[in-house]
Amino acid sequence: MRLAGFGEAGQRRLGAAQVLVAGCGALGTVVCEQLVRAGVGAVTIVDRDVVDRSNLQRQTLFAERDADRGTPKAEAAKARLMQIRSDARVRAIVDDLRSDNALRICREHHILVDCLDNFETRYILNDCSVALGVPLVYGGAVGFRGMAALLSPSARETPCLRCIAPEPPAVGEVETCDTVGVLAATTGIVGSLEAAFVLRWIADGANDSSSVDPSLIRFNLATGAFSSATLRGARDRACRCCGEKRFEFLDATHSLAQRVRVLCGRNAVEVPVGEVLDAQGIARVEARLAVRGLVERLAYDGVTTLAVHWKEGQAAWSLQLVASQDATRLVVGGTSDPEVARGVIARVLG
Repeated sequence: MRLAGFGEAGQRRLGAAQVLVAGCGALGTVVCEQLVRAGVGAVTIVDRDVVDRSNLQRQTLFAERDADRGTPKAEAAKARLMQIRSDARVRAIVDDLRSDNALRICREHHILVDCLDNFETRYILNDCSVALGVPLVYGGAVGFRGMAALLSPSARETPCLRCIAPEPPAVGEVETCDTVGVLAATTGIVGSLEAAFVLRWIADGANDSSSVDPSLIRFNLATGAFSSATLRGARDRACRCCGEKRFEFLDATHSLAQRVRVLCGRNAVEVPVGEVLDAQGIARVEARLAVRGLVERLAYDGVTTLAVHWKEGQAAWSLQLVASQDATRLVVGGTSDPEVARGVIARVLG
């Protein structure tokens, strides 16, 4: 309460705030812990994944017992947060944000925090931010590099995520923690930056006249470089989301998640990519798949297929790309759960 911009009034605002944290991995655990310790009144955590031992290097709310039990991350985080502050109101939702549930889950929250690992869900969350008129705090980390941004599309001249990146990146274009690794310090810094944006915005009054500048912070721990840029005035007036109010990722007919197909009798899930890959794009995917094992490549009648098989512990996985001149599909073998399949694609290809 001695901090400038907080005080007793700011602390009361924190106590009355409702924050949604989407994703409870490396970024989400840091964000949730700092929000609860700071006195935020209610935190909703949305994540469908379970704790794995590989998470413990950087996901700070979890312990070995959580991994051994396969505890859902949202529930494990809630249990630990309630130990930290028994009067905290923490809600755990063991599910993914999808076009058919996102608005219902996000409604009545004062600010949304993106701690996600896949871009389609990020764009769904951005649609919710604009549709509900609440700020979105974005964060991303991989390797030694990270970024965080405060986006308040209801504020004058401030962009939404689609102003900055109109479309999700192509398949295999973005590095992931599974392909290049990540330093725990990188995710810790990004999570702390996201928490700082949230706490300052709420304490300052959580409105469009806030003195907290919507901005983008980037850093690279390999070089020690940090940079910051204001986002005021960066809105794209032609943006389909915040400009034209077209919420394409909330539209169930647009969402790829609605067109995922479980393949009968194969323990596999087919996921449409939503873009046609050229030769360069196929080569990019092949390079990502090669990290997992030997890639089988076939080409016939205008169709190229890539396939790789690998094991993780006792689990056997496969990932196949089917690319034609008209469409691109990914088939994940080893599961009949569409959300698990999407998680595998996010880890392997980005």
